[in-house]
Amino acid sequence: MPAVFERRVCLLPLVLLLCIVSTAEAAPSWNVGYRTIALQDAVTGESFPLALWYPTAAAPAPLFVTGSLSLCSLPAIVCRGIAFEMPVAQDAPVAAGAFGVIVVSHGAGGMALLHRDLAMALALHGYVVAAPTHPRGKGDDISGVGVWVGRPKQVSRVIDAVLEDGDLGAHIERERIGVVGHSNGGYTALAVAGARPSPGSEAAHCREHPDDAKFCGYGGAATREAAREVGHLPELRDPRVRSIVLMAPNAVRFTDDALARVTVPALIYSAEEDDLTRVQYHGERLARTLPRAECVLVKGAGHFSFITSFPTALKIVAGEGARDPDGFDRDAFHEVMNREIVGFFNRTLRPGGAPLTKGAQPRSCRSR
Repeated sequence: MPAVFERRVCLLPLVLLLCIVSTAEAAPSWNVGYRTIALQDAVTGESFPLALWYPTAAAPAPLFVTGSLSLCSLPAIVCRGIAFEMPVAQDAPVAAGAFGVIVVSHGAGGMALLHRDLAMALALHGYVVAAPTHPRGKGDDISGVGVWVGRPKQVSRVIDAVLEDGDLGAHIERERIGVVGHSNGGYTALAVAGARPSPGSEAAHCREHPDDAKFCGYGGAATREAAREVGHLPELRDPRVRSIVLMAPNAVRFTDDALARVTVPALIYSAEEDDLTRVQYHGERLARTLPRAECVLVKGAGHFSFITSFPTALKIVAGEGARDPDGFDRDAFHEVMNREIVGFFNRTLRPGGAPLTKGAQPRSCRSR
């Protein structure tokens, strides 16, 4: 017994050391830096802003940013109610190391800061996150050439800008690029991942499914006219994109054959109470047709539950975008979802990670 006890005591420091190393690897070792740049739309020439979050060693401080990405100059107690607060190190130098890149594409009529909590979670875990405010264009950022072609081209321009950036470019691992998209941002992510959209598909869907009234009426006559004007589509796939996350995505613009050509891993989130991109026409369909997908049906969530919560005063302005179905806790859900998305990109983008195997996932959404 004494000999056995002695061996156990000798092993104890090794066990403790392994625990410490494991904890150190799991814990974020960076803070979040933040800055903005302006880019130009390749389709219209219009300028659009880009928000950047990235790992830094600099200490964070509360920063109050408006929807236009300008800073709130009022007292903090006022800014906290009317601007988006982020604990970040503004314009700080990037940390030492090599990082992946995640582009975040917001939904129709949205803006760069709508998924800021996810952006900060990713930056804390070793990613440079780039979120554009997509130009609204003639179709009001809902439909038309400005969406069908403009949005995917803007994502490619964002990737170019990050890789070419004098401060960030040298830190980027170019084989580790992913895209997150919500709603029309989901369309955008699918297009850059290799799904070729089909003009006329939305009209065909609405003829076949008159029950999908909210989706088919979204944007009104002007949007339907803009969709009819979409002509020949250029190549939209960006081969640098290796993994995608889709939140309540708009999948109607793609045929099943087009979706089957997406070879990158995809994580899909659908909302049980979503009456805009309804599960059966979007999330479930993607789970069946994408070769390497996993899908989560979020019980009790609505279409806008994937957006970060709004400051108090802006909830009135945001309207439906700030509201959830009764009983749904958006903030609690985001804590879980953000961890899952970080883990998904770690698995599918990290060298030596475990990508989703083609055909190995369930062909429907699992409820949670």
